[in-house]
Amino acid sequence: MERLLNLEATSFCNANCSMCPRDCVKEFGYLSLETVDMLIDKVKDIALFEISLSGRGEPTFHPKLVEIVEKLRELKTKISVVTTSDGLNARNYKEIVDSLDILRLSVSSIDPATFRKVHRGLEYRKIWDNIQRLVSYDPEKLHIHLVGGEDTYPQLEPTIKFFKDHGVNNIFLFPLWNRGGNVEEQEILDIRKKLVEEYGVFYSEDEYLDEDKVRQLGNPNYCPIGDTSISVNFKGDMIGCFQDFENKTKICNVRDDVDFLKERAKMLKKMPVCMSCNSAKQARR
Repeated sequence: MERLLNLEATSFCNANCSMCPRDCVKEFGYLSLETVDMLIDKVKDIALFEISLSGRGEPTFHPKLVEIVEKLRELKTKISVVTTSDGLNARNYKEIVDSLDILRLSVSSIDPATFRKVHRGLEYRKIWDNIQRLVSYDPEKLHIHLVGGEDTYPQLEPTIKFFKDHGVNNIFLFPLWNRGGNVEEQEILDIRKKLVEEYGVFYSEDEYLDEDKVRQLGNPNYCPIGDTSISVNFKGDMIGCFQDFENKTKICNVRDDVDFLKERAKMLKKMPVCMSCNSAKQARR
């Protein structure tokens, strides 16, 4: 099975977005180039379909982000970043975009009031100036993650229209991941389904679930997040699940001589964060 590698460049972030449990983040720092080298050695024999520089912080804050991407090229797979664009500016955006295969842009709304309600702590004008640069420079590399849940729905149409008018076609509507919190009600999933069909966008799960993975959704013990991904934080800790924002499920560190996948297999579906997680339910919709 090919897996997604979620790699945290940093846990620092200026935002306190409504859908993100930032209060769970207790440790802060930056991924070192040394840790990247050790990680490459740890996962070089694992089939990866993509490396996503994401995690709990804003990856574009990392001063050596392009160097990290260059090192990761050794693993010969696609490399992406999930970002609000907060760390981009007129001087650095071209270099960062050029280094990547995909830039996943976390967006709430083009409407200022909705944006400020969801992306608390971010400057509306700064972010949308960055977005204007990105859609003008290389729209084909952009994947738009429409986040914020129901708060954004009244203003979805103008937001989606802006991106489609600028040649961006990879637009994904995200649910409110509960990350171990309350399971989303079916009514909310039904609303999302209607909006996906109405506006001609994609489900967030469509980015990562190919036909082989979709077939496995019939297995109640299969987790579309845990079974198909590997998560590593900025310290090099390999944790049980990307949804574990508190990093309570540390399995090992990239420095340890441990079979990470074998050890994690013993924990999947049994970790505290799994008990009320709704990721599998959303993927099955």
